[in-house]
Amino acid sequence: MRIVSIVMLFVIYTTYIAYASPFAATWDEVDFALALDRYDLFAMQPHFPGYPYFIFGGMLIHSFVDNAAQALAIWNGLLMMSATIPIYLLAKTYGKEAYALVVTALVHSLSYVMLMVSQPMSEGSALAVLWWYVWSLERALRSDHIRVQLLPLLLFSVMLGMRLSYIPFAVGILYVWWKRKYRFKQILLYSLAALMFQFVWIVAVAVTEGAGFWQLALSFTTGHFTQWGGTVSTDEAPLRRRVMTLIFYNIIWTGMAKQSLWLLGCFIVFFFMTWKRIVVPPLYRLLLFIYFLWALFAQNIEKPRHILPLVVIMSFFLFVSTLQSLSRLRLTMMLILLFSQTVIGVQAVKSQATQLPATYQLAYDFEQKEERFILFTWEETRVLEYLRVSFPHERVFSFDVFQREKAMFPHAKVYVTNHVVKGFQAQGIDVRPYIRPVRTYQSSILSDPVYGRITVYEWREEEKRE
Repeated sequence: MRIVSIVMLFVIYTTYIAYASPFAATWDEVDFALALDRYDLFAMQPHFPGYPYFIFGGMLIHSFVDNAAQALAIWNGLLMMSATIPIYLLAKTYGKEAYALVVTALVHSLSYVMLMVSQPMSEGSALAVLWWYVWSLERALRSDHIRVQLLPLLLFSVMLGMRLSYIPFAVGILYVWWKRKYRFKQILLYSLAALMFQFVWIVAVAVTEGAGFWQLALSFTTGHFTQWGGTVSTDEAPLRRRVMTLIFYNIIWTGMAKQSLWLLGCFIVFFFMTWKRIVVPPLYRLLLFIYFLWALFAQNIEKPRHILPLVVIMSFFLFVSTLQSLSRLRLTMMLILLFSQTVIGVQAVKSQATQLPATYQLAYDFEQKEERFILFTWEETRVLEYLRVSFPHERVFSFDVFQREKAMFPHAKVYVTNHVVKGFQAQGIDVRPYIRPVRTYQSSILSDPVYGRITVYEWREEEKRE
C-alpha cells in the first residue's frame, strides 16, 4: 500500500509540472497572467484585492517559465505538493498511522481538485495553504507556546493573500481561542497580532496602488454582492434550487466524482460502508458548516470550484473512516479508487493543457475571416485582448448600447456570442428573429463551466433577412 501510494503521489506531482495549463482562457485567468508582467489593480492586473502572495509566487516561477499562465499553474502545483505534509500528519492524528500515506494519496488524487490546481487560478495555492492552516489549528488546540498560537494567524493571512473568499475559515481561530478559554487580554493581543499579519499584504498592496485603493475595494465588494458575483442576492433561482445545486451537483457530482459515474459509484459504496462510523471532529464540523453557508449565499453557484474546501475536508474524513476498520475488501476498493482517481485526474489535466479552450478557438477562427465584421462578446473580450487579436470586438451588456455600437459598422457583418444573446433575453428582448447560429466552440465544461461552450450567431437586421 505504501509503495502504491508513493507511486501515485509521484505521478500526480509530475502531472502538475508537465501539464500545467498554458492557457489564460477566462477573465480571471487573464487578470492573473497579466499581473506577472505589470502589477496594477486599476488595470485589473489582477482584480481586487490583488492576491499578492499568489502573484509573487507566480513571478518567481515566471523567471524560469516564459508562459505566465503556466507559471501560475506550476506555482499551484508546487504548493499543493507541500500540502502532502499537513495532510499526512492529520491522517496520522485521526486515522491509523499505517494508512496515513494512503489517505494522503487519496486526497491528492481527487480528480476535480487536480484539474483546478492545474489552472492559473489562485484556488490551488489557497487550498494548499488551507491544509497547512488547518494543521496549525490542530497544533494550537494542543499547545500553549506563543509561536504555535501565532502560526495559524500567520497562515490565515497568507491564505487570504491568495484567496480572499476563504475568509470564513477565520472561525477556526475563534474556535481555538474558545476551547483554550483565553482571557480578554490574551484575545486582544492575539487579535492585534492577526491584524498585523493581515496588514502586511493589505498595506503593501494599498501603497503600491495609491490613494484610490480603498475606493476600488468598496466598488469591487459592492459589485460582487449586488451585480456580477453570482451571489444569492443576484440569483433569481429559488433558495431550494441553490441548495440542491450546491450539494448534489457542485459538491458530490462535480467536486468528488468529477462527473464520472464510476467515481460516483465508488463514493456511494464507501459512504454506505462507513456512514455509521464517520466521525468529523467539532472543529471541522464548524469549518464545513460556516463555509457551506458562505458558498451558498456569497459565492457564484455556477462555478463549482468555489466548493473545493468542502470537497477535500469531507473526502478526507470519509477516507479516514473507511480505513479505520481493516479488511482486505476495503483495502482493495481503496486501491481501485486511488488508481481510478489518479488516471481520470491525469487524463483531465492533460486534456486541459493540450486542447485549445473555447475562447482560444473563437479567437483563432475569427482571425482567419477576410470579410469585414464586428464581434460583440460578454467576458470573452478580455481573452481576445490578451491574445491581441487583430479583428474588431466589443464587450456589450446593454441592448441599447449594442444598437448604438452596431450602427458604427454599417457595412460589416455583426456577430454576437451566446452570452450576449442571453443577456439581451434577460432584458426582455426577443432576439430570435435576428440571430442565425454560425458555429459552436467546445472545450471542457469542467475546466470552465461558463465559457467552455461558446456559440456565435450572426445578427441580421430585417432588411437583410428578406
